[in-house]
Amino acid sequence: MGLTGWVYILEINFKNICNMELIIIRGRQDDGKTTTATMLHNELVNRSSAVRFVKINGDHIPVGNEVQDFRSVIDLGKKRVAIISAGDDDDALKEEMEKLLMVYRPDILVVCARAYDRSGSSYRMLTENYGDIMKDGNEFWTEYTVDPTMASEAKRKVVDKIINRINEIQIPIR
Repeated sequence: MGLTGWVYILEINFKNICNMELIIIRGRQDDGKTTTATMLHNELVNRSSAVRFVKINGDHIPVGNEVQDFRSVIDLGKKRVAIISAGDDDDALKEEMEKLLMVYRPDILVVCARAYDRSGSSYRMLTENYGDIMKDGNEFWTEYTVDPTMASEAKRKVVDKIINRINEIQIPIR
């Protein structure tokens, strides 16, 4: 009897897939989580050895300061960094995380999540499902400013902190 027609459902366990670091960009609605993720993506691309883009909303690749949700996988020396900017829907975020983990096995996964820690929020999903790999120092809050001329500078500070954290992370030999 063949396997045709069988459907396999895989529950992803981060510890079994890889020894991965989870970094969270947190903020309220419209505080600039996707903008911060895009700036991070662009900075990492400038430093990378290889970039892989994963489809979302067509073949979207973030350009400049464009604000549109995306997923990307970036090889940064021996570190593989994946970014998921869409973090408003907890179920969709979990599904996207599982896909990226299964296919690309990143060493570092950066996700965006709304500030709320309540039932149905993406942040609650992260703590309930992946709390065992969440580490102190891996949560970064977007900095909102009412002065539009300072918005980019505020986000740049957060991006610089995340890049410093990525640089500090030691990747075990595979």
